[in-house]
Amino acid sequence: MKLNDYVKWTVNTCASLDTHKEDIIHMIFGMQTEIGELTDIFKKSLAYGKEIDWVNVEEEIGDAMFYIASFCRITGLDLEEIINTNVLKLESRYPEKFTEYHALNRDLDKEREILEKETDEFGKKAFKRNPI
Repeated sequence: MKLNDYVKWTVNTCASLDTHKEDIIHMIFGMQTEIGELTDIFKKSLAYGKEIDWVNVEEEIGDAMFYIASFCRITGLDLEEIINTNVLKLESRYPEKFTEYHALNRDLDKEREILEKETDEFGKKAFKRNPI
C-alpha cells in the first residue's frame, strides 16, 4: 500500500471525537502511547535481560504509524511530502553520510529554509501550513 493511500485508509478504523481539536489531541496521545510501548520493550531488555519480541516491535511501529497517518489525514498534512522534505533537510545536513561533526555543527538557517520552502526540487507543492 502506498503511504498516502494508507493515510486515507485510516478513516476506516479511526475513532472520531466531538471536535477537530480533540481528534488531533487523540492522535498525539496515541503516538505517545505507542512509542511508550515500543520503549518499554527495549527497557525490559536492557534492565531485566528480557528477550526482545520483534513481532511486538513491528506491531508497535505499525500502531505508531497508524496514529501518525491519522494525524496527517485529520490535519491535512501530506505524509509523503513531509518525508521528502525531511530527506532534503537530512541531505543538506549530511552531504555524503552521517558524521559527528555535521551532527554537532548544523546550519539551522539552511535547514529552516528547506522546511519552509513552498515547493520541492520537483516543483511539487509543499505540505499545507497551519492545519488547525
